[in-house]
Amino acid sequence: MLSKSIVALAVSASGALAATPTGFEPGSDTGLLVTFGNVAAVDGAVVAKEITQTAPTIATESKLDGTSFAVLMIDIDIPTDNPPETNTLLHWMQTGLTQSSSSVSLNTTMGSQASFVLEVPADEAAFAEYIGPAPPARIPLSHRYTQIVVDTSDVSEEGLDALKTAAATRLGFNAETVLTSAGLADKVLAGNFFNVTNPGPVAATNTTTSGGNSTSSGGSSPSSQVPVPAAAVSQRVSASLMAVMMVGVAFFAL
Repeated sequence: MLSKSIVALAVSASGALAATPTGFEPGSDTGLLVTFGNVAAVDGAVVAKEITQTAPTIATESKLDGTSFAVLMIDIDIPTDNPPETNTLLHWMQTGLTQSSSSVSLNTTMGSQASFVLEVPADEAAFAEYIGPAPPARIPLSHRYTQIVVDTSDVSEEGLDALKTAAATRLGFNAETVLTSAGLADKVLAGNFFNVTNPGPVAATNTTTSGGNSTSSGGSSPSSQVPVPAAAVSQRVSASLMAVMMVGVAFFAL
């Protein structure tokens, strides 16, 4: 039984999908159809945040060479304190994907496609569990979420260890550096990206958590929000009453 299935449809060079975004390395000229339910999230399309909170479905139009694969998803538009400079955040790294030997008909908003599904065995834990997109109210408001599929059929134990170690640090994730260290920089088979956009407006003051994946804002300083213990209040009242009594005694003594 499968814990999840991922569908990435690799189209031919004449297809309409755009593969990885310009400048992303290691990139791919082979596009992927990444779907959430029946919604195709491809070619940089803007997708509603609400439908992206669980891992997408993936397949290839033709059966891939290889016996084991990995998928990575990276946000390449994490806000920084020096806009328009951006950072990156790893949203997902799943190894151990296998592929069905026969195709199935995949119905999406792009139509019906015969596809070979990539599947994740139920006992295969992710190196980095899927985190759904949640761009904060900071510049840039629209984030590009990039997916790549990597052939891991011949990866060494050292290579897998390199992937697992790198996945532990999501913020500032550099796919090219990581895959090179694992001996997989030339094993990227296909890619895709989609956008999720925060409607704004840009927050005047905010703090970012999860490496820029969500935000909270407020006008009060942390110190003004610290509650005063009841015992301290009682001591202050007692001290005030004692002061009043001392003034009264001094008055009658005059």
